[in-house]
Amino acid sequence: MRWCCLVAAAVLALLFSPDLIHAQPSVPNGTLRVAYRQLSNGELSKSVHQLQLSCWNGACSMTALTLNQCADFPDGRFFYPQVERSSTREGNLSVRSQGDTVLIAEEKDAETTFRYRFEYTIKLNERLQKELGLQFNKFFGYLTGFSGAAVKDSTILGQVISWDLVPLQGRFPRIKLDCDVTLDGVPERAK
Repeated sequence: MRWCCLVAAAVLALLFSPDLIHAQPSVPNGTLRVAYRQLSNGELSKSVHQLQLSCWNGACSMTALTLNQCADFPDGRFFYPQVERSSTREGNLSVRSQGDTVLIAEEKDAETTFRYRFEYTIKLNERLQKELGLQFNKFFGYLTGFSGAAVKDSTILGQVISWDLVPLQGRFPRIKLDCDVTLDGVPERAK
């Protein structure tokens, strides 16, 4: 009986230990960025997608900017940049740690699920933690690896399709766009 009480006391002490109460979340603070092309049926897409994953105090959001998705129109060939956003707060993004320096992020919409794997370095910075008023001092360092895939249940094609996400190589790669971009402006006033 006495042995049982000692074990129970030790378990309670561990559960309420200040080190465990103040344990750092598995998701660091900061931002990771990467650009990728889609690989489907052995062919890389012309379009490029720039991802930005930002996490602060365990809440994450992801923004994707799509460029170079050219289409032919009566007045020329161009693309309109697309921006999409998801977040853990909105429930359309989940982020989980897989070890100390790997995150798995998953984004879902009506027909498509994207799964991303980010590999990175970590840096600890108590000064920045205090300046920003954050709960933890663990921050993303540099992105060291990326891979991903998407699966879509296409109602138009009547089948499930998938493609891989292939990151651009190099620290700051440059690409030439295949067509002009069109943006939003203010209509000209009649004179």
